[in-house]
Amino acid sequence: MTHPTTTENLPDGRTNPPEPARQDPTEPSPVLPSPAGAPAPAPAHHVTPERSIALDMILGAAAGAAGVWAMDRVGGFLYNHEDPAALEREHQARAGGKDVAHAAIEKAADKTGIDLPTSEPNPAGITMHYALGVLPGALYGAARHEVPALRAGYGALYGFGLFALMDETVAPALGIAAGPTHYPWQAHVRGLVSHIVLGIATETVLQVSDRVR
Repeated sequence: MTHPTTTENLPDGRTNPPEPARQDPTEPSPVLPSPAGAPAPAPAHHVTPERSIALDMILGAAAGAAGVWAMDRVGGFLYNHEDPAALEREHQARAGGKDVAHAAIEKAADKTGIDLPTSEPNPAGITMHYALGVLPGALYGAARHEVPALRAGYGALYGFGLFALMDETVAPALGIAAGPTHYPWQAHVRGLVSHIVLGIATETVLQVSDRVR
């Protein structure tokens, strides 16, 4: 019968070194003290990069310009396929016979005495037209992460809000458009659809920019 090797039965009297104590895997690992004077390591944590409001506004302005371009494509298509009688009623209701952007430029020229072109279209009117998408787009770009509800419908809610606020409320109040009841229903539908397209296009561009940042 064999026996385990012990101090007594080693042939030269040597002893086996004691085996290190085995740690229970369920027990937490001991924390070794830091060397004297060395700072304790900071606990690991996830760092989220801070958003730049200025950059969000710049991207929102660019997305707003893209939204206006998309809106014009859809609005132009609907305009070209609209009932001629409805178009005639719409033109008669327009302030000075001009769209909102060009009417705003003409009114600004009258108020300031600055000589601006009054024909339609003209560069000043087109610039104003794009500004009506760029400036709200900058605000939207800064607010959409703070208030996620603004992005509802993939930007459709934002577009609807612009239509209700700008076309149906502010423009008539400023005298650069007639009241909503003066326009045929086709003009309201075209404006609503076009602005929803603007909102969706604006949000799409901003979501693409979110992924590449």
